[in-house]
Amino acid sequence: MKLEHRVQGRGPALLLVAGTGFPGATWPPAAVTSLARGMTVVTFDHRGTGGTPPTPGPYATRMFAADAVALLRDLGLVPAHVLGHSMGGRVAQWMALDAPDAVASLVLAASGPGRFRPEQTVPRGVPPRTREQLAELGYEAYMAAHIRETFFTPEFAEAQPEGVAWLVSAFWENRPSLGDYLKHVAARQRHQTAQLLDRIRVPTLVLVGERDTHQGGTGSHWEQSQYLATRIPAAELRVIAGASHGLFWEKPEETIGAIREWLVGAPALAATLPAPSTAASS
Repeated sequence: MKLEHRVQGRGPALLLVAGTGFPGATWPPAAVTSLARGMTVVTFDHRGTGGTPPTPGPYATRMFAADAVALLRDLGLVPAHVLGHSMGGRVAQWMALDAPDAVASLVLAASGPGRFRPEQTVPRGVPPRTREQLAELGYEAYMAAHIRETFFTPEFAEAQPEGVAWLVSAFWENRPSLGDYLKHVAARQRHQTAQLLDRIRVPTLVLVGERDTHQGGTGSHWEQSQYLATRIPAAELRVIAGASHGLFWEKPEETIGAIREWLVGAPALAATLPAPSTAASS
């Protein structure tokens, strides 16, 4: 599977893996530029999003991981640091599990492992509430409402509506078809690595917004991030104060700063990475 991709900067490789149905164009340009100061940053479109064509049949986070690893190998950029947001963090987990030689470190931002408590209910297809809202609002209005309500705090959405509008537009202009979006949602819902996390051996930063407590189709990313941090052997948890699920868009300076600081400060990584530079501006 050939993925549409973009490469920026020079230095050690950093792959950015976007969330559920999100194309590479949704990463904030200032954040990518900041990360590319001293690193080779790769963004890409999952199959069925942006410039990457869809394929028949169901999708899976493990399939997306194989796609991403193949891209890194084709580019000659292994091992790479891998940063995944939301479903992208789930994809990144499979990358580290299935192709440990291709992954130097992980940043799991606002992500999760699937079902991690016996009593937890995680719908294995498209959640009923998602289906209902799509039927009531239509695809475009649903995505606008979903992004506003789950990616941003109410205070940010009220004070900086242009920031919300930018992300909505970036998604919509590069969107998957509705059918492919639902296949991405189902892939996220079926993700399950909770029982495998102790096999991830690379340095891992678990990053989550302080207010990422929305109970979505897989539960609260705040709770899931706590679980990831306690189960991955070489993991460290960092919390971005005041941020919701869209921490890269809501708190870019703090988020990118935390990532760069961790990448440079981790003992296993310090020898291969440049010193921190000025963080992205909002």
